[in-house]
Amino acid sequence: MSTQQGFGRILTDLAAEHCELADRIVTTSPDVTVSTNLGGWVNRRGVFHRNKVADVFKDEKALSPQSWAMSPSGQHLELGIAEHNLFLMLGALGLAAPLLGVRLLPIGTVYDPFICRGLDALNYACYQDSRFILVATPSGVTLAPEGGAHQSISTPLIGIAQDGLTYFEPAYVDELAVIMEWAFHHLQTSPDQGGSVYLRLSTRPLHQPRRDLTDCLREEIVSGAYWRVRPASGADLAIVYCGAIAQEAQEAHAALLDDMPGAGLLAITSPDRLHADWLHHQRLGSLNSHVERLLAPLSPDAILITVLDGHPATLSWLGSAARRRVRLLGVERFGQSGDTLDLYHACRIDAEAILDAVAMAIVEEWKAG
Repeated sequence: MSTQQGFGRILTDLAAEHCELADRIVTTSPDVTVSTNLGGWVNRRGVFHRNKVADVFKDEKALSPQSWAMSPSGQHLELGIAEHNLFLMLGALGLAAPLLGVRLLPIGTVYDPFICRGLDALNYACYQDSRFILVATPSGVTLAPEGGAHQSISTPLIGIAQDGLTYFEPAYVDELAVIMEWAFHHLQTSPDQGGSVYLRLSTRPLHQPRRDLTDCLREEIVSGAYWRVRPASGADLAIVYCGAIAQEAQEAHAALLDDMPGAGLLAITSPDRLHADWLHHQRLGSLNSHVERLLAPLSPDAILITVLDGHPATLSWLGSAARRRVRLLGVERFGQSGDTLDLYHACRIDAEAILDAVAMAIVEEWKAG
């Protein structure tokens, strides 16, 4: 399952519940409602219109799994292809509580590369402390056959830099569920603590881990990172991944275990939360940030190989936080067309590229000393 599919199923399940949480959710999308997995929610909760409007497809007896009947009770706002309008809408809906005294929980879906079309409206929505969840897919180059038009590189950097917006990029659906629960709370907290949330999801299906989410693991997921495979004490290497590239990171890690049995595999669920926490502790003169505690078991000379389906600068700050050497892998160019694995190979973010980065780091260490 992909995180995009998981998001759709979570919302569909919520739509079936007769609870206040579901009744306060309002979704909106710029002409990508079905392709961003909002279809189940819309079928159960309906499309908003000031007047009742019949479903033309149904009236014409055209086969369609989607219901487009509209009424004043609908909880989805359908937009045309206008991402700027999406952020204007999210900004307005997210201010319902302070302006009208009624809390709404707006969720907007968009293609990740098209966030840039509405950046001015997104910035002002955050500036006004509007509260909403932005769900963007597909991340990176995973929609590989469609070429550069639907490939995103810089959006993780936007997620980190935009004030009032907290960026997450989970690899697995159980991580996403924990993050969404946190996000609904975050939308409703005080002005000096809460804010809006950006979920950078993927259309790439991954085998889901079978595990029980302990309270500790749930806390680490929302804090931004956790050990998928804990390193041995004094380990000389850790592979650090974020998002849908998890499969390649795990393959490379498994291939290393014969030669480096203590190597760790670190999952980053929010570069933004992890980075902000590190900066906060740095200003306090503390070395007790979440990322520093996680990396403490590694050798002082350990090498970190970071990889994500996005710009490599997203995780470049880890070198300073870890006070260790880092080799960065990521996507710096867009436009190629092919299947996902071919593009991962071309962008040098596949398992082979990770192993090559390990080998190069070891050679450099040998030459240096």
